Amino acid sequence: MEKAQILELAATIGKEVKESDLMKAYEKAEAAYVADEALQDKIREYSVQQQLLAEENTKSEPNAFIIETIQGRLQGLYGEITASKTFVEFSEKQDQVRELLTQINNVMMQQITGEDPSACTHDCTTCHGCH
Repeated sequence: MEKAQILELAATIGKEVKESDLMKAYEKAEAAYVADEALQDKIREYSVQQQLLAEENTKSEPNAFIIETIQGRLQGLYGEITASKTFVEFSEKQDQVRELLTQINNVMMQQITGEDPSACTHDCTTCHGCH
């Protein structure tokens, strides 16, 4: 089989993944995540608070009260963001897509090397290593 044929098969797999129910559910969850203005506001504020914390920590004499206040706000925002139904659904779908892509890669690597990458024990005596 020639390189072009192999790449064509890879493109076919990519198209099938793109058209899968899992990918459609991911895209729907992503659209809801992006459209959730209240959540996006919290994410933007979280980013700003992180920047403020970093700036305060780089001062020659950081203000402990300001650091504590910012850290408290960051913890609160983190809790609100990660408890959001929109965030949870998007994160779950993102993990599922990532897992599918990992499984596809593992199947291909197993066919190429004869070894199952998902069975790695991190003890290189059981295989040829993770190189």
